[in-house]
Amino acid sequence: MTLTDRRRVTRFEFVEDQWGSLQALEPLRLRNFGPEGLLIESMTPLPVGSIHAIRLAHRTSSAQCQVAVRHLSPGNGAGNGKNGKNGKNGKQYLIGLEFINLDDQAIALVRQLLAESANPFLPYEA
Repeated sequence: MTLTDRRRVTRFEFVEDQWGSLQALEPLRLRNFGPEGLLIESMTPLPVGSIHAIRLAHRTSSAQCQVAVRHLSPGNGAGNGKNGKNGKNGKQYLIGLEFINLDDQAIALVRQLLAESANPFLPYEA
């Protein structure tokens, strides 16, 4: 190892293609929410039929759950980022996700979110 090489771990070169996975976090805009799933807006298209882990969070509660991508369509640009542009490529996607195999904690959180959205708090209503 040379003095300018900062790597302290030995690295190996692969001569054939290797498969791997990458987890990337992207803030997603929630478009609508229901007992069976949700519609999100994302800069990254997800393959229909793919399964993903998501974390639902509300106030002090959160739950990890799995969702399946059920549909994908181009977005209408409602979630504009900086300077009125959507992402690097200017595209947004609407992605329909279905909840699968929710545990008791996730079911309780979904029910709580639905109950609160059905009875919104209106502070200025007489």
